[in-house]
Amino acid sequence: MFAEFSDTALKLPESLRENLKWPLGPLVHGPDVIPALGDASPVVTVGDFCTLDRIARGRTPDLCLVDFKTKRQEDPELRDAFARIRARVMRLKNPAATIAADAWSVLSEAFKSEERVRVEVQGEEDLLALVCIALAPETAAVLYGMPGQGVVVVRADRAAKSRVLDILRRMER
Repeated sequence: MFAEFSDTALKLPESLRENLKWPLGPLVHGPDVIPALGDASPVVTVGDFCTLDRIARGRTPDLCLVDFKTKRQEDPELRDAFARIRARVMRLKNPAATIAADAWSVLSEAFKSEERVRVEVQGEEDLLALVCIALAPETAAVLYGMPGQGVVVVRADRAAKSRVLDILRRMER
């Protein structure tokens, strides 16, 4: 379903920016996130704060994508915090407002891993939530933060994958 994107960089056009400000799933707050996950597996987090919040609440994600920034500001303490969590580390360069061409292969490999994976993104990880929803098994939950609002929990079911496909097809190649 998503093979058409696997070797192409996608850029976010201005016309889609407003659309992506709306959550792709339920917006939950604080302790309500854990019950919202239910029996989802794997659990994927996109973003440093979202990832650390899951860990603090006792549910370390199976796959996390981090860029060591919060609200676009570099935070050296984040590197130290993540270094203490055992995980296979993969790296990806992903410019702002872009989905890099190799994001598909890196994240596909991450989903196949038998161990916990941390993808360290040089650049920006926000749009990679779309790739995670696209590649995740339908049993997965993909979480990403909406600054100042809460955490969006997306079940990677057919409906979510269909919404993501529509967004990806409207991005610039």
